[in-house]
Amino acid sequence: MTDAGTARHAVVTGGASGIGDAVVERFVDRGLAVTVLDLAVPAAPRAGVRYLPLDVTDVDAVEAAMAPAAEGQPVPDVLVTSHGIRGEFVPALEMDPERFRRVFDVHVTGTFLVARAFARPLLEAGASGSIVTISSTTAYRGWTNQADYGSAKAAVGQLTQNLAVEWAPLIRVNGVAPGHTLTPMVQEMIDQGYDVSATEQRTPLGRLCRPDEMARSIEHLALDASFVTGVTLPVDGGWTAVGK
Repeated sequence: MTDAGTARHAVVTGGASGIGDAVVERFVDRGLAVTVLDLAVPAAPRAGVRYLPLDVTDVDAVEAAMAPAAEGQPVPDVLVTSHGIRGEFVPALEMDPERFRRVFDVHVTGTFLVARAFARPLLEAGASGSIVTISSTTAYRGWTNQADYGSAKAAVGQLTQNLAVEWAPLIRVNGVAPGHTLTPMVQEMIDQGYDVSATEQRTPLGRLCRPDEMARSIEHLALDASFVTGVTLPVDGGWTAVGK
């Protein structure tokens, strides 16, 4: 197996909706077998895609999920960890410590557990593969009301570098740091009164990202960027480049 465009089987956590679902569509179009690991199967699953329920914070369940994921298919050699939950979006003094822990558990521990279960059979077999994690632009700046989510996403970026160094040269590990992307989660925030106009005005490209645009960047890192590892790519319309 190689990871430069000839991968045969991808696993996408959180692939039932949003960015993950857009990634699934791109991989299917590239001819990959795709397994989605998510909390629930979507009401309208994509044809030909295998969906398995998974809580990424459950150590035993994560380890067990990779076995049925590979049944009847090649051993997975591409992984995208697109699972996630919202932070509380309240001031740090008002944050529920248990909710804070839950945000870290899903984003950081969940990414670690899934990546480890994915990587083990490849490393033991001396086979190559590719992982793309999901960080956030909130990992790069100080934000009010984001002490849980932004900190967790920064930790995902550090984990990405650590795994990239440890698992090279067989497994490339990269990440994307999405800017505001019009996923169902962001749409829900907008519907609840979250104002994105300031973000749109600050973003050089002047708008939110579409899930399919984010998926193209993930696809590139996962399948085509054969000499790139340990990188977290901001996909944010230039937001992080602005100096004010």
